[in-house]
This record gives sequence, C-alpha cells and structure tokens, in this order.
Amino acid sequence: MAYRSSPSHCILITDSIELSGLPGGIYPGHAQIPHNQQKTGNKVSIKGTDTLIGTCIGLDECVRNLMAWAKIPIEEAVMCVTENVASATDLHDRGRLEAGRRADFVVLGEDGEVAATWVLGKRVV
Repeated sequence: MAYRSSPSHCILITDSIELSGLPGGIYPGHAQIPHNQQKTGNKVSIKGTDTLIGTCIGLDECVRNLMAWAKIPIEEAVMCVTENVASATDLHDRGRLEAGRRADFVVLGEDGEVAATWVLGKRVV
C-alpha cells in the first residue's frame, strides 16, 4: 500500500544488524545489547526469548519482497533503493547510472538475485 501511494517516494531500508552474513547460532551481546543473541535465519532475538533484536535482511531481499508483495517489475523495485534514496537525501552523485556519478552499483538478475557488485568502478564480487 505504501508503494502504491507514491512509488517515487518509496524507500526500502533494512534494519540489518552486525550478525548479517553469519550462520545461525548464538552470539555474545555487546554494549548496546547486553544479552546473548540467537540468530535463526534472518531473525535475531535475545537468547531464550521471543524479544526481537533485529533482522539480517539485505537490501536485495527487500527488493525481491517488494517485487513479490506489490507485484511490480524489478526496475520499479530497484528505484526504491537507488534513485528514490538519492533524491530524498539530496545526493546528486549517485542513484543513477550516468556519466559523472559514483560507479558503485549492484547487478541483479531478473529475479532480483545479486549477480555482481562494483565499487568505485571496480568489480568486487
């Protein structure tokens, strides 16, 4: 519903925490979270409780979720993590593939899966 109300203002974010990319399991707490953390899939909770600490969802999964939930093509969903964000934050050197902009980008397949990542014009993955 939020996307449909204003596609050009829709921005996807993630509350991904520091356990992103790590396997499921129990991890120690720290100054902000002084409890052991239980990571199960993308969900992180305080060990032994249902108290949610955060998730480990990546922006690529956010894009795929929006595609599925709003039934939109990838190019519309990608705008919510590129052009719309750059516009909302008044960043004129990024958000579009154009001469003079930063060459940081991710190549996605039609299904929204990451195929390659480029940082400062160099392929890193």
